[in-house]
Amino acid sequence: METDTAPGGSSSLLNTAFFNDRGLRAGWRLLIYISIVVALVQLLSFLASRVRPPSHNTVLGPGIQIIIEAIALLCFLLAAYIMSLIERRSMREYGLPLRRQHVLRRFIVGYIFWGFLPLTICLAVMHQLHVFEFGGLALHGADIARFGLEWMIGFALVGLAEEFLLRGYALYTLSDGLGFWPAAIILAALFGFGHSFNPGETRIGLVGTVVFALFASVALRLTGNLWLAVGAHAGWDWGQSFFYGVPDSGMVAQGHLLAPSFHGPVWLSGGTVGPEGSLVTLVLWSLMIVVFVIIYRRRRPALIVVAETKT
Repeated sequence: METDTAPGGSSSLLNTAFFNDRGLRAGWRLLIYISIVVALVQLLSFLASRVRPPSHNTVLGPGIQIIIEAIALLCFLLAAYIMSLIERRSMREYGLPLRRQHVLRRFIVGYIFWGFLPLTICLAVMHQLHVFEFGGLALHGADIARFGLEWMIGFALVGLAEEFLLRGYALYTLSDGLGFWPAAIILAALFGFGHSFNPGETRIGLVGTVVFALFASVALRLTGNLWLAVGAHAGWDWGQSFFYGVPDSGMVAQGHLLAPSFHGPVWLSGGTVGPEGSLVTLVLWSLMIVVFVIIYRRRRPALIVVAETKT
C-alpha cells in the first residue's frame, strides 16, 4: 500500500527552519550579523597589523585607543547597516536613534549621574575603608586638558562600540527569538566572558561586569535607546582611566590626572584590576539597577525596544 507524500513537504519544512511570519528567523539573522562583523574585523586587523605590529603593553595611550575603537564601531555599524537593508528596517531600531529628542541630554545624564558620580562614590567608600588613596596630581598644565579631552573622545567611542555590539543589533535580534530578558542575560554573560581575557581579571570583577551589562539593559528597556547606557559606560571608564588614574579592568591609562594607591585585601581594593574588582563596586552597581528602576519605571514606555515574540 503506497503512502502519498504531500508535494513540497520537504520544502515547507525547510522554510519553517529558516523563516517565520516576520521573515528570516532571529538566530539566522544574528549569525549573518556576527559573520559580517568577524569578516570586517579580521580584514581591518590584517590591514592594521601591516602598518603597526600588535602590542601586549598594559599601558593604554589615547591615540591608539581612539583609532581602535573607531574602527571597531565602524565595523559594528556597517554590519548592522547591511542587516538593516536585508531586513528592510531603519538603523534607529537597533538602539542608537540620531534624530530622537534629548539624545545629547541622555548621554550627558548617563555620563555624569550613572557613570562618573557612582565611580566617585565607590572610590570615596573605598577610601573610608582605608583600601584606597586618591593621591596627588600626576599631570600639570596643558597636559590636563589635552589628555582629558583625548580620553573623553576615546571612551565615548568605547561606550558606543561595546554597547552597540552587545545591546544594539545583537540584543534587538536575539530578543526577537528568546524575549528581551533571556537575551539580555545571555549577552551580559558574554560581556563578562569577554572581560575574562583582560590582564589580572578576578571573579568579582567578572561578576561586576555582568551586573553592569544588566544595568545597561535595564536602561535600554526603560528609556528606549542606548544613549544613557553609552554615557554611563563612557563616564565610568573616563573617570577610572583619566580622572582618578585607577586601572580599568587591569589596564592603566597613559596620561592620568591623579596618582592613586590601593591597600588591603584584593576583594575589597580590587587589586590590579582596579575598582571593578572590588566588592564595593559590585554592590554599588547592583544598587544602581534598583535606583534606576525606581526613578524610570513610571516614565513613558520605551518606543525603540525589541520585539518579545518567540520564534
